[in-house]
Amino acid sequence: MKRKSQWNVIIWTAMGDVKFRVFVQKPDWVNIKPLINADMIEIQKGYDTDISNRSFEMLCNEEAKMTNMIVRNNRATKAWYEWQKRTNRQCLPGDFIAGDVAILKKVYEPNETEQEVSSAA
Repeated sequence: MKRKSQWNVIIWTAMGDVKFRVFVQKPDWVNIKPLINADMIEIQKGYDTDISNRSFEMLCNEEAKMTNMIVRNNRATKAWYEWQKRTNRQCLPGDFIAGDVAILKKVYEPNETEQEVSSAA
């Protein structure tokens, strides 16, 4: 039996909040842009064990540093620096990720028959 899947979109806001959105199908960028207040999306890599034990993609607002109010996203910047350290890469000194960031994560719902078995045990 095929396992059901869904997509969690984890949003790290520049103010430090974490928001979640759930999609039945993988969301396209048209759905992501309003969640991070972006007209253009840039992909950056990150590493944070709270998200995954592997590197992951962060969808960022490419124009966030060109606004009147630049807000550093500390959590996304830290994940970006960790990815750079793991992969022996480096950025310009003092560079950071600004604005809100979205992370897509595919998750599997438990099989209904497994749920029935585990709830009966």
